[in-house]
Amino acid sequence: MYRPKNYKFNKKVSVQDGYLNGQSLGQLGTMRFGAKNVDDNGCGPIGLYNAMQYLGRPMPLADIIREMEIYAAPLGARRGTSGLLMIIFFFRHHVKFRLAWRIKRLDRAKAGLILYYVKRPIFSGGHFVFYRRLEDGRIALYNRYSNSDAIHYVNSIRELKPQKMICLGYILK
Repeated sequence: MYRPKNYKFNKKVSVQDGYLNGQSLGQLGTMRFGAKNVDDNGCGPIGLYNAMQYLGRPMPLADIIREMEIYAAPLGARRGTSGLLMIIFFFRHHVKFRLAWRIKRLDRAKAGLILYYVKRPIFSGGHFVFYRRLEDGRIALYNRYSNSDAIHYVNSIRELKPQKMICLGYILK
């Protein structure tokens, strides 16, 4: 459900240029998303913000949040962003992507978004992270932890698998 008050508030919040990390840190966590703050459930919009940065089509985070409230945040975003409804954002902005569930496909991609369960599948919340492959072959994960502004590096998406159950991936083309 779109909330005009949220958009008005979010436009006033200053967001750094470049990739975002740490949705709970600083002013970023105070931005409003649906009935809650980005601190609680804003990993989807942050993942999209980072994806648009990667694609060379940066958008203000407040605009992304507004669109997610309209198209991809059922229940007033109390449960965050719908992984499947995020497709609407990609179509509206002509982003070429491919859905993937297999780690091997996600691993071969140059960049994408991953939705994984934080604890137990279905019963716990999910978390979106944006990733991109670096020139040295490593993979940089953005907003992996909501309370850390550090970029986390792995050699393979498979390194997430023992701890996290990946339920959906978007490979960016």
